[in-house]
Amino acid sequence: MKPSRKPSYLATLLALAAIAAGCGSDTEGPDLVWPIGGTDEMQPMSSSFGPRLQTSRDGVYDFHRGIDIPTPMGTPVYAIGDGRVTRAGRYDDFDDVVVQIEHCDVGDACFYSTYVHLAMPLVEAGEQVGRGQHIGYTGLAASSLFPHLHFEIREGGTEKVYCVHPLRFLPAPRGLPPAIAVRRTDQDSTSSVSVEVEATLPGIAPGLLEVAVATSNRSTGEIIEERAINYDEWNRKYSAEGDAAIIDQESLGGIRIEPAKFNARSAAYVIAFRFSNLDGTASADDLRITARARDVSGHEVEVSLP
Repeated sequence: MKPSRKPSYLATLLALAAIAAGCGSDTEGPDLVWPIGGTDEMQPMSSSFGPRLQTSRDGVYDFHRGIDIPTPMGTPVYAIGDGRVTRAGRYDDFDDVVVQIEHCDVGDACFYSTYVHLAMPLVEAGEQVGRGQHIGYTGLAASSLFPHLHFEIREGGTEKVYCVHPLRFLPAPRGLPPAIAVRRTDQDSTSSVSVEVEATLPGIAPGLLEVAVATSNRSTGEIIEERAINYDEWNRKYSAEGDAAIIDQESLGGIRIEPAKFNARSAAYVIAFRFSNLDGTASADDLRITARARDVSGHEVEVSLP
């Protein structure tokens, strides 16, 4: 992997703009609160959902299925919404104490809020809890000895394959759409095209969800090939293949992923995607390359190379 990328001045501008835009909730379902604080006030994250470099493991790459909220040991943890406790304690598929709560609306699929690295739970499986109810205290992650809450949303099922981006649900600032920079990394070939897309989002709300690149025929508009990474679908696809660790490979499906280091003090969330050997056209004049990025708030940006 290349050395970590350093955010440009654009990162600071994005962060300030996001703060100026104010907080607005774009959640799916009932109003929710944050698991730390127990209000709609967003908490700083040391890791977001999706590809990341683990600073606690000297920059090891992995796919993160939740968000990490750094906080001192013994910090109260709150239920994000009304629901029924399905797990409370230690389980074989978790390294530390966990609480999991089932949230169901009439006629809608259920989702499960999952709170990991707890020191102790204050609830029991089968218990009904209310939004903002105190359910436990934060502890120390056994794998990293880093005091934080690891928080997940699992939509439609209780296993890790169902993990989705928590910022789709939690109250978060809408801010600005992602900023993307696009460049070709091949030798100007037309039949085989390689492209790098670098996406930048404010560090206060790192809600990137999808990046895609498409090649098309300029004269007809016909799409020749499109390749995308959608964080939710990526987890569903690769975690379902039997070996959940496959998703922790840096290159999958013809896309190499290069995230910059990120923590709770970062001004921006920056990540690059290298799309290799996309099908092109016989003539350079007919080739169009289009990159697209989308975040959890529904913002979408698109850039085309001439």
